[in-house]
Amino acid sequence: MTFIIAIQLNDSIIVAADNKEVILKEDQLNEHIAHSTSKIHAWDNGIITGTGESYVINRCFALFKEFAQSELISLPDYLELSRQIREYEIGADHFQVQNTKLLCSGYREHGAQLYKVERVDDDISYTMTAIEPMDITIWMFNPNVEMITADLKNLYQDLRDYGSFSSQNEWINYYINRIARIYQKQSQVDSLMSHSFDIFFQTKDEYVIGHIPNTQNESLEIQEISTNFEPI
Repeated sequence: MTFIIAIQLNDSIIVAADNKEVILKEDQLNEHIAHSTSKIHAWDNGIITGTGESYVINRCFALFKEFAQSELISLPDYLELSRQIREYEIGADHFQVQNTKLLCSGYREHGAQLYKVERVDDDISYTMTAIEPMDITIWMFNPNVEMITADLKNLYQDLRDYGSFSSQNEWINYYINRIARIYQKQSQVDSLMSHSFDIFFQTKDEYVIGHIPNTQNESLEIQEISTNFEPI
């Protein structure tokens, strides 16, 4: 299952996604197959990630990359098509398929922008909605957040724009350590997510992506950052 933290700042965005992909057996939530994967997909102007059924997400991304010509507004249509194909393959009324939704990013004049692609009802088409500035979106399978409630509250209260930091390294280290703590704690109570995660930072003219194994016992400090972005 997927645990995503997405932060929309005034001038930038941050997205973290865990690395455990889980395939649940229908009506047998205690039986599953799990393996490690990357859930953040690169496109020309940002990333696409999501929660739900991995086949639907991956096919949607493949269709978008091949046919959309970098038109992010078309992403809801490709998600709809991908879901319909999957339902043709395995039948309708599968919870993970029905509830698949996406987070995506792109550039805008004053920074980077996050969007949600989802539907509020099974009979309604997918819509794309811009996330408001200084807001945090959290998508998760296990609703028990008792262990991370204080950390999430502190993260929200401590939100700072990229422009308020003296360097890119300072900005990245500031958020990585707060987010790493949340993944470490939540993975102790949610066996369907990993403590490791991929993280993506985007401003108006650059982006950085990295993998955090999250096995450290003390604060992380990133010393050198490469902005060469390779699709994953």
